[in-house]
Amino acid sequence: MNRPISPEMSATFRADIQGLRAIAVLSVTLFHAFPHALPGGFVGVDMFFVISGFLIGALLRRDIATGRFSLAEFYRKRIRRIFPALFAMLLVCLAVGSLILSPEKFEELARNALSATIFLSNVDFYRYSGYFDTAAELRPLLHTWSLAVEEQFYLLFPLVLWLVMQRAARHLAWITLLSVLALLGLSQWSLDHPTAAYFLTPFRGFELLAGALMAYAPVPPARLRPVLASAGAALVLASLILLSSRTPFPGLWAVPPTLGTGLILWAGRAGTTRIALWLSHPVLVFFGAISYSLYLWHWPIMAYLRLLSPEEPAIWVMGLSLAASGLAGWLSYRLIEQPFAQIPTTRPILRAGGCAMLALIAGSGWIWWQKGMPQRFTQAELQLFAGAEDYSPWRASCHKHLPYRDTCILGSGDTPPEIAVWGDSHGTELSAALSHDRAVRQITASACPPVIGIDMPRRPDCRSANKAMLAGLVADTTIATVLLATNRAAYPEDLAGMAEGYRAVVEALVAGGKEVILLGQIPNPDLDVPQIAGSYKLLGRDLATLSMPAHPQIPMLVSWAGQQKALARELDLQWIDPTASLCRDGICPMTEADSVLYFNPTHVSMTGAEKIATLIPAPVHRTITAR
Repeated sequence: MNRPISPEMSATFRADIQGLRAIAVLSVTLFHAFPHALPGGFVGVDMFFVISGFLIGALLRRDIATGRFSLAEFYRKRIRRIFPALFAMLLVCLAVGSLILSPEKFEELARNALSATIFLSNVDFYRYSGYFDTAAELRPLLHTWSLAVEEQFYLLFPLVLWLVMQRAARHLAWITLLSVLALLGLSQWSLDHPTAAYFLTPFRGFELLAGALMAYAPVPPARLRPVLASAGAALVLASLILLSSRTPFPGLWAVPPTLGTGLILWAGRAGTTRIALWLSHPVLVFFGAISYSLYLWHWPIMAYLRLLSPEEPAIWVMGLSLAASGLAGWLSYRLIEQPFAQIPTTRPILRAGGCAMLALIAGSGWIWWQKGMPQRFTQAELQLFAGAEDYSPWRASCHKHLPYRDTCILGSGDTPPEIAVWGDSHGTELSAALSHDRAVRQITASACPPVIGIDMPRRPDCRSANKAMLAGLVADTTIATVLLATNRAAYPEDLAGMAEGYRAVVEALVAGGKEVILLGQIPNPDLDVPQIAGSYKLLGRDLATLSMPAHPQIPMLVSWAGQQKALARELDLQWIDPTASLCRDGICPMTEADSVLYFNPTHVSMTGAEKIATLIPAPVHRTITAR
């Protein structure tokens, strides 16, 4: 994030770059504290990529052209720049985690620290992303994925650039442009796999190369520089305001912030513009100087704050976290970054960096091998923490798209099931809980509710799978009852066709002679209940205060409940409110007798599912006839 600036650049342009860094880091930091205040603030990371590509690309081309290029020297400088503050942050995160994190979370943190140490954290987060993972804002080292992307890019880029300059130096800008376009196309293609698109280097590489392109392209004419800089600033500003977490990203939507940042750099290379003067403001220059350290420290501070909070921290608390992040960033810059920057590269930096890496790998690996050191806690605390594992034993094998004939039958030996649970992930634990006293056919898949005729975000195969499931259920004469489970809160409020697609499923099942049970919205705590509950126990806080409203007044959920009830009345169906078993007097506790009722922010545990299962009547044995 904070890269060396060539001494050959003008003082104004150096300040200009610091201002751009400040805009990038402040955007990211504000977005992480208040996501709705700056919905596109996450593009600050993409701005960093462009700035880094510009600076490193320019320095490498200069060194190669003048015969001063040394791969060992390049990595010595990067170790001196990156390692000290990064490793200090990792050590502090591990130290804090040892005091408050559950064994499972501490084991995960150790794995994340290990992968961050060897700059593979983007691969780590890609591999372990999914429904079982801690919510993103609760993972203290999630932000290290961007450092991994940069370092992986710079493993290959210096050598490729050296080869190009040996054989085709005159065409460097054109070759870089073609490479940017090719990698942009790859990034757009990757959006069908959004987790890979977000985390993996091949799908972000065009942003770093775009920065290098701005260093290799001919200097623009003087009369165009103010126009280019203003257009770049407009693109950056529009990206920060108009993009959001719902925008398919990166792909083509990453072009505006990437191009905007690149245009400002390109226009500023050979002259001062009004935009450059604004970016050179002393406040922005200050935050640009500490941008790397501020980026490193802000996320763990906010993540740990959220991990210890039973709800989203108040605005003033998050404001204090911003101030604490700024202070930590400044201290890290003054006490770590600057002193290490003075160390000559003639010292054994590669050896020292390697030893530091080995020490962190050994420490993190030992915590990982010790399964998060459960001996830190009492048995009661461990029981609450262990709620994170209290989910259906058949999730891995059954919770996915399968042909109807291969969907799982749970419970009651060889007895054909008379009830099917069809739903998204909210049906998984319920299927397992119902199977204790009856045979159940489980038909569930992540983010794929029982609706037909519409495409679901992030699940392009949902439409065809649901069509096949509906046909299979209607044709299955052994199934008398179908329970529909939907986590309506997981889908966009304005998702067109959701209610109509749900009604179509219900009407088709009824016409096929099925008894249909509509399950209302299961409350989502939207926090890591096992971690919070264990921390409550550890700190001596009253678990009874860990609760949430039974029916939060969220317009989308109020509307959904009304639609379900109206459909049930119209077709003489049963609508079951899961809060009847989970809640009392309008309040839903998240624990019961030192057990958690939710294993993650959006799913009931098996303990919670068994409570809901008591509301579901046993299927009536009868001959099925279509209506």
